[in-house]
Amino acid sequence: MIHPGPLRVLVIISQRSSLYPKSNTSPEEIIPLAMRLLKKKNMWKAADYPTTTKLLAVQKWRSRAFLVFDIANEAYDAKLGHLPEHNQLPVVVAHFSKKKAAYPANSWVSQQVNHDVAMLHNANGFDAVPPFMEDHTLGTPPAYHSPRDISMLRVTYI
Repeated sequence: MIHPGPLRVLVIISQRSSLYPKSNTSPEEIIPLAMRLLKKKNMWKAADYPTTTKLLAVQKWRSRAFLVFDIANEAYDAKLGHLPEHNQLPVVVAHFSKKKAAYPANSWVSQQVNHDVAMLHNANGFDAVPPFMEDHTLGTPPAYHSPRDISMLRVTYI
């Protein structure tokens, strides 16, 4: 199941993974590892030319970290990233724990990842550009000081 076009990748890194510290210090170094895993599992095909990637978000929790990045999303525009219609990419998951796994995200996960990317663009304001960082290990929820539209900040649980 190789995706031919733009792709959004959710990377889940368990604290059991040796990559967990990198999620905090140098998350961009995880992208090539995730791409290699996706290629190995036939989730993505490497092109003959360099593929553009864009790290969008890093969310750190005590037991795991989540990274989201896009592959070959030439239509990406940070000024429009808060709009739901600009966040309709297919999503795959690269999971790093003691073992590695890659699989297509189910419909709910895909919707949630795309929604969360739009919400982070909105919450961080007009001039903010990715990657957006959230650290939930400190015990306090993230604060957004200049959101574009405060009505989009409400959390919806399905």
